Amino acid sequence: MNREYEFSVVVFAKDTAKLYRTFKNVREVTPKGTVQILAVRTAGDMDIPDERDMRELEEAGEKEKELKDEELDKIYGAFNPEDSRFREMLDDRDLLYIDGLECGDLVAELKDKIAGNYVVFAKAGICFSPKSSAEVRRCFEEDNRDVVITKIRGKGNIHVREHNNYCDRFTEKTTLDNNVYLLHQLYTAYTFAADQVKWVSEIRPEIWYLDVMTMVYQSVVSCRSLGVTSGEDIYVQILADHLMVEDWKNMLQDPKQLEVFYQEFFRKIADCRRKENPVHEKNADYVLLYYSAKMADIIFDNEELDEEKKCRYEEGIESFLKQMEFPEIVMSNQHLSRANKVYLLRKYYPDIRKKFPDQADTILNPIYDNLNVKIFQPEKDQLHCEFSIVEPVSRTNRAYMMTGGSTYEARWKYTLGRTGWCREESAVEKLYIVDIPLSEISEFISWGTGTDGHVNKMYNISYGKYVPFTKKLPLFLHIEDKLLYLNEKVRMIRGEDQEDAKVLGHQYEVTVEPYSQSREKQLKKKRTKAIFSQGKAGKKAVLVRKLYEMQKAKQKKQIWLISDRTTRGDDNGEVMFRYLCANPDPTVEPYFVVNKDTQDYVEMRKLGKVVEPFSWKHKLLFLLNEFSLSSQANKPVINPFGKLEYLYRDIIYDKKLVFLQHGVTKDNQSKWLNKYNRNLFGFIVSTKPEYDSAFTYDYFYPEKNIWLTGMPRYDRLVHDERKYVTVMPTWRKSLSSGTDARGVWQLGKEFQESEYFHFYDDLLNNEKLLGAAEKYGYTICFMPHPNTIDGLHMFRHDPRVKFMDSSYSYKDIFAQTDLMITDYSSVAFDFAYLRKPIVYSQFDRDSFFSGAHSYTEGYFDYERDGFGEVEHTLDGTVERIIEYMADSCQMKEEYRKRMDETFAFNDRNCSKRVYERIIENR
Repeated sequence: MNREYEFSVVVFAKDTAKLYRTFKNVREVTPKGTVQILAVRTAGDMDIPDERDMRELEEAGEKEKELKDEELDKIYGAFNPEDSRFREMLDDRDLLYIDGLECGDLVAELKDKIAGNYVVFAKAGICFSPKSSAEVRRCFEEDNRDVVITKIRGKGNIHVREHNNYCDRFTEKTTLDNNVYLLHQLYTAYTFAADQVKWVSEIRPEIWYLDVMTMVYQSVVSCRSLGVTSGEDIYVQILADHLMVEDWKNMLQDPKQLEVFYQEFFRKIADCRRKENPVHEKNADYVLLYYSAKMADIIFDNEELDEEKKCRYEEGIESFLKQMEFPEIVMSNQHLSRANKVYLLRKYYPDIRKKFPDQADTILNPIYDNLNVKIFQPEKDQLHCEFSIVEPVSRTNRAYMMTGGSTYEARWKYTLGRTGWCREESAVEKLYIVDIPLSEISEFISWGTGTDGHVNKMYNISYGKYVPFTKKLPLFLHIEDKLLYLNEKVRMIRGEDQEDAKVLGHQYEVTVEPYSQSREKQLKKKRTKAIFSQGKAGKKAVLVRKLYEMQKAKQKKQIWLISDRTTRGDDNGEVMFRYLCANPDPTVEPYFVVNKDTQDYVEMRKLGKVVEPFSWKHKLLFLLNEFSLSSQANKPVINPFGKLEYLYRDIIYDKKLVFLQHGVTKDNQSKWLNKYNRNLFGFIVSTKPEYDSAFTYDYFYPEKNIWLTGMPRYDRLVHDERKYVTVMPTWRKSLSSGTDARGVWQLGKEFQESEYFHFYDDLLNNEKLLGAAEKYGYTICFMPHPNTIDGLHMFRHDPRVKFMDSSYSYKDIFAQTDLMITDYSSVAFDFAYLRKPIVYSQFDRDSFFSGAHSYTEGYFDYERDGFGEVEHTLDGTVERIIEYMADSCQMKEEYRKRMDETFAFNDRNCSKRVYERIIENR
């Protein structure tokens, strides 16, 4: 092979910035004139950095981390001939720019223009280490390879870890059949001899990544000699490796895009496997099995997918599985759930135990079912435990908990979830409950499964966040006259050749010992040493735990932490704090948690003690507190330590949270508020239907945790009407880029282009509405949700509209408003408590309740139960508002009657009832 360049790097790009990053890197780390760059413009929106991208940029030392949105718009702009970076690339004699949107045949163009001996297909933004090109060339020339793969450096998701593990294990004897665990999604890490590329018929700019993945799959599974670079300084740097997976993974969520994925990728690689007789058949099947599993999950979970497509996709998967000859890749596949492994082995390989007895046993034997201990808490004179087991649907075993010489059968209480393969259910996650007298606990605590009274110990056990143990550290629990801690054991099985022993896994069960001061001292020393070894955070944790023990020993009052958002009060937390300060309990020392740089910090300090969230004082108080009371249930409230909570797990696992609520729960929010996700001690509700819904939906709380008291903020609702018509919509989780380190939701880049933004921007600037407001003497006001308030400046500001920000109190807004316009927000209940008129404007009802938000539609039917008319269009909303203004915003009797029948209480004693329930259940 003798070409003009050593390498040709084909870079697929949607924006200038990431293309320029790769361009500059290649020019800096390779000898001049040795690398040709073919820059291909592709279709689609620009990859604007999200929160994770920005963290990765920061770790890489990129200057972009400090830039604001406006500056990012310039940096991550589309291709622009006036951009100096773009001009610099075009002026480079070794760079060829190809506009994929204009090119009629990208494959023909690339095949014609590629002038390098070796070819890399890359997504813009990646970087190569300085010595990688020389090492890759050596592998080709000295080792005579057809394909060479390189390790990846970057944030390691499961795909990156699998890729790097393969590279680490590679030897001269390694092939893609005796070590199949290599997917081909991270195509940038592959370099091909130019004449070994198996080109696809077309590369389309809108789905180029599917075409490249197909091409890489065909080329790799058919290559005769695959090599791996060596050396820690040889790597490909992927700042946002998750995007290489998400390019295609996002397609699976949209039924239309799923069809494209199936037709243009899955079927093509399946046809390649069936017709081309690849050299590495086992790896070819491994990759196909991976994508089959992804498709099967969507078929089972996606209710929007029609039956015809489900059947067709399932037939395609079934056709592959019937021909697959390597059941061992089912058993060892880390991308398959254990439940689906059981399903596939039983359906397609019923004789698997004969060929692989030990390996099959680890999948099919119920003693290896996944068991997760979710709650493990001493209660009075007994140990209360709640645990779940993911069981194949055909299994009828019973669950047990064992200690010493006693066995206790657990009660099946709930079904937490279901797993399926395509249209068939494969497993059920069952929740079991058991209580063991503390006096009976001895020697060990373990879990078991069995039938007909024969019980076998289970081994695949994990421990959740409401358990005082973690596999990461030797934590222990002192209960009465006993010490409990996890004991690690190693289980072995024979290897694939049935002779060599292999580690099955590290198993953990609870050891129970009689209490003694000397033994406790030994365990403390072991715990401290292990925590100290956890780096800088561990050293801090040792100090904090020491301070905690000192403070705990001299603590005279119980600490209660009360909060709303970290950035402000003005909700149920503030009202509850005011109540406790006005009605002091001699046994309680309340603290309000809010940022120092807020007016609420100043105001609350006038009443009592205040602490800044995430400060070390706050974290110490959290360890010491008896209760947290909050209108929120987010990071600062449930866990101010973040990912480091495991360093304090034995102290915080049973912390008591009273969720004061941010509003009436009218929709199904069990997905995030259920017991095993939040473990609320008290769940405040205000209406009888809301109370009933806590047991209708999958919250999994017993009656003792659901408190019908009314929300504290109802105590301060008053009338002070100012002829305001206030628009108060809720937010959309789909328009957020996630939470920051403080647990505060961040506005996504797409907010200003969303249907949500345009609807309210048009409503607030509707000339007919504003004219009518002037005619009838009303002011149109806009109060955005706290999670969207950062986007307030994006709206057009008509001077006739009053725009409200976080400096406005909700109490004052409710008092001064005559008519409220909302969508799905529970603030309507506060307004209804005051018996004022409401209009619901629900222009995006279907998408809102599709699951994209944090909850789904619940018991509350807006037409049947709502406190006002429901409109679905901009014009309808405008006409309805004008109708109310023309009638002086009078309350209609139909809706007044609904309001009267809704609330359990109509007094001003909600805070008092909440306090009394806490004391009652203390």
